[in-house]
Amino acid sequence: MTEILKTIELIEDKRQEKKVRHKLLDIVVIVLFAKLANADDWEEVEIFAKSNEEFLKNYIELGNGIPSHDTMQMVMGSIAPEYMQNVYKKWNELANSNEGETLKKIICIDGKTMRGNKSKERKANHIVSVWCDMDGFCLGQKKVE
Repeated sequence: MTEILKTIELIEDKRQEKKVRHKLLDIVVIVLFAKLANADDWEEVEIFAKSNEEFLKNYIELGNGIPSHDTMQMVMGSIAPEYMQNVYKKWNELANSNEGETLKKIICIDGKTMRGNKSKERKANHIVSVWCDMDGFCLGQKKVE
């Protein structure tokens, strides 16, 4: 994770320094973790950050608390794609390293068909769940076809 944080710190911040309340590093890390937790839009990113603020503080400062979803959207939109490609490249390198093997072992993915909700008009619901086996909590669920 240290390598990813170092890569994020290389991102050029084009914001006016006097108007900045939230560090660029904080915003990018929040968005990355929220996306890994399956946040689909900016409001979900903000909800994720508020729900996991103590966890996020293990990696970032959050000196002025959680930024609004509008702030995160604006800041992420101002980052040149090349910088985010470098972050993504580092993430892939981490996932393919020995450290990544540990990551792959602790995140479990499973699908289930929900019993008792099938009818003549519709099929039974199918749910995919992602959970952390070591901590024993669900990271997310999604209804799928």
